[in-house]
Amino acid sequence: MKASRLALPLAFGLALIPCAALAADAVPDVEAGKLGSVLMVFLVLSLVFETAMTPIFNWRIFLRHFEGKGVKIPLTIVLAFLIFWSYELDIVEMLLAALGHQKSSSVGGQVLTALLIAGGSDGIFRIFVKLGIRDPEDRKKKAEQEQSMKRSREGK
Repeated sequence: MKASRLALPLAFGLALIPCAALAADAVPDVEAGKLGSVLMVFLVLSLVFETAMTPIFNWRIFLRHFEGKGVKIPLTIVLAFLIFWSYELDIVEMLLAALGHQKSSSVGGQVLTALLIAGGSDGIFRIFVKLGIRDPEDRKKKAEQEQSMKRSREGK
């Protein structure tokens, strides 16, 4: 993957930091640095999850058995939750702390974090498609080939 193709998502993430500063000015007790850091963590984790899940979703066996059956999003949410739960990562708690509200980490916050990252991962995928890094049509063709091979094997 070319570094130039990552420029837009990185620029988008860096653009969030000044937005956090504006929000901090508008709301008392908001620490702009912390808010920007939380938003950057969200962006980076979304990017990492999209990149990490790609080999699974492009795997022949996954394409053959699960493509088009609504498995990708629930799988991403479950894996995100398990990882965030094991690391005690709660972006919602971090965001509330940056906004001046002290709240301890909770399972509900971790579930919401998993949902946010899954949604962010989808957003990163869409950016990658627009940049030409990902090609959903190529993936669809591969899935159709794998599924037709499966049907031909079952028919024998």
